[in-house]
Amino acid sequence: MLRSRMRYEGLHRALADLGIQFSLDDLKRAYEESAQRLEVVWKQNEDVSTIEQIRLMIELASKEPAVMPPFPGSAEMLEKTYVEPLFAVPPRLNEDALTVLKDLRSRVHRIGLISNTGRTPGEALRRLLESYGILQFFDATVFSDEVGCRKPDRKIFEEAANRLGTNLTNMVHIGDNPETDIWGAKQAGMRALLFEHEMPDISRWQPSSLFVVTRAYRHMSDLDVKPDRRIKSLREALDFVDSLS
Repeated sequence: MLRSRMRYEGLHRALADLGIQFSLDDLKRAYEESAQRLEVVWKQNEDVSTIEQIRLMIELASKEPAVMPPFPGSAEMLEKTYVEPLFAVPPRLNEDALTVLKDLRSRVHRIGLISNTGRTPGEALRRLLESYGILQFFDATVFSDEVGCRKPDRKIFEEAANRLGTNLTNMVHIGDNPETDIWGAKQAGMRALLFEHEMPDISRWQPSSLFVVTRAYRHMSDLDVKPDRRIKSLREALDFVDSLS
């Protein structure tokens, strides 16, 4: 993917400016291998910060314990280099997202967002949501890299409930991953809607892609996942919310 290439090429240039020399091939290899290391962490429903991901890549590229540049502001510069490709090649916003969020404001007390992050930290995702004009609709945004745990761990759903000032049993979670979004929310006591939109053909993606990695490990089959409703469009979530009143 273009965004991935921009990340490791940008880090290659930034590290060279800081006096840390790797070949581009070594850093590309480290970028790809880091996905396997992250998978191990994620299987435990835990998460790491962006700077820890960068530290891991330096360690994999050098094949020895990573030593971060000692210069003031170097960590921030590396993080910015690692994150900015998101804004150069942003993901596409679902066409119904803005309309549905506007309509939800008049139907529910509060709206929250719970997200497992990958290469991109929650801080950058908030900026992306703001650029789309939808951050304003969320009363709470909970990102895994900031709280240290990932869906389907109950703790991340509890954190969202606490920030929204409500109980898990009062919440409806919408997601497209049967295990992390649906099973995770249901085992926490929430209602859950499975958004069955058209997914990318992951057979064409690099095996080290975090999108592929997060869908490769499954602890259960789809038969074990029981959503309260399956929806093909975000607009259908409005009907479900209306049925609860």
